Amino acid sequence: MSGDSRRASDLFLSAARAFQKTQWCPAVDVYQTRDGWVLKYELAGISPQEVELTVHGHTVAVRGSRRDVRVDELQQSYSMEISYNQFERSLELPCVVDTMRVSTDYRDGMLIVRLRCEDSSA
Repeated sequence: MSGDSRRASDLFLSAARAFQKTQWCPAVDVYQTRDGWVLKYELAGISPQEVELTVHGHTVAVRGSRRDVRVDELQQSYSMEISYNQFERSLELPCVVDTMRVSTDYRDGMLIVRLRCEDSSA
């Protein structure tokens, strides 16, 4: 591989890695209860309409996006630590989820997902 080709390849890989970092992964707490499972996702600053929940087999996935909000028209960033853009978080549970027994609640920036397993023994 020539030097020019290698540099172009390195630039492409750097750009690809930078793009991958634009997607972030929200924190989640997982609780097992006597009735099933409770998943609590930290989604501060995200409208519930921007969140998609999918359940398939053992997998529960949450995806969506958080958008930056301008506080002042003349603002300039000095330090940015909050992740914006697309997000996705998938979890594997030790059982097959009963898709008919999934409920959600959204409180104070926390998405709470309650679910049961098909075999009814959590």
